[in-house]
Amino acid sequence: MKTADTVTSQTLEVYRNITPARLQVLIDHIRTDTVGWKAIDVSVDAGENPDIEDIAERVRLFFGCRPGAIFICGARKVLTLVRLDDKVDFNVLKKQMGEQLPEYNCSINTGSVTREGLEVIAIRLKNADPEGIKDFVATPTQAASTAFGITLLRKRMARPRPVFLIVDDDLFMRSLLTKALSSHGEVIELDDGKDLLDVYKEQVPDVVFLDIHLPCGSGVDLLEDIMRYDHTASVIILSADRVRDNVLLAQANGARGFIAKPFSKDKIEDVMQKCLEQAALRLR
Repeated sequence: MKTADTVTSQTLEVYRNITPARLQVLIDHIRTDTVGWKAIDVSVDAGENPDIEDIAERVRLFFGCRPGAIFICGARKVLTLVRLDDKVDFNVLKKQMGEQLPEYNCSINTGSVTREGLEVIAIRLKNADPEGIKDFVATPTQAASTAFGITLLRKRMARPRPVFLIVDDDLFMRSLLTKALSSHGEVIELDDGKDLLDVYKEQVPDVVFLDIHLPCGSGVDLLEDIMRYDHTASVIILSADRVRDNVLLAQANGARGFIAKPFSKDKIEDVMQKCLEQAALRLR
């Protein structure tokens, strides 16, 4: 298990946490040639206090001696940046990952892409025992958090029309987003993030479009607040800069995707639709 503040891109290693310093060497390497590089986002939605370090090690063994790095991002998430074949057979990947982690049911979603062009493969691990819901609950607090998130997800899915929340201090950008989204559902706008969590709790939006730079602080910090409240939230990060570290940090902390400014109406609608589809899949 690595703890140094540098990352070698030549050998897949496991790091205890993710920081900009640890990402920099790998990002510089990926920047020169993105072909075949994937961002593998593994989230554990089951298990009593899952041994995340053991899961990270088994992920490392699964991907073998490929270049890249594995970052442990909290108690239930592992982010892997790894160079694979340019074309991935997701049915095979799901089967093989299930064999590597037989105590979990494995689901795979794809579609989003990082700023540097990496395809994101989202892997969700759930308890393999259909009667073992008790094993899914580690503590009363964890049980309440899990049940609460599912309750919010069901509430969103039961509404006749989606609700979208836009958080951006740029009036022009808010207007573009509202124009793209208003025909698909109700749109709520905020020009800063100071009341974001209160508005989120009241409205329970289907998708949040969150600027990474706001007058009140970092969008990544606001993202963490949302995900702590609702682990089923769908948050899309917006940014006009090219700071890839921030993008990867946001995805490691639960963002469903990233959109670079300026953006097109088609791009907004595509990302919005993917978030709605993935939310429906999480209830199956």
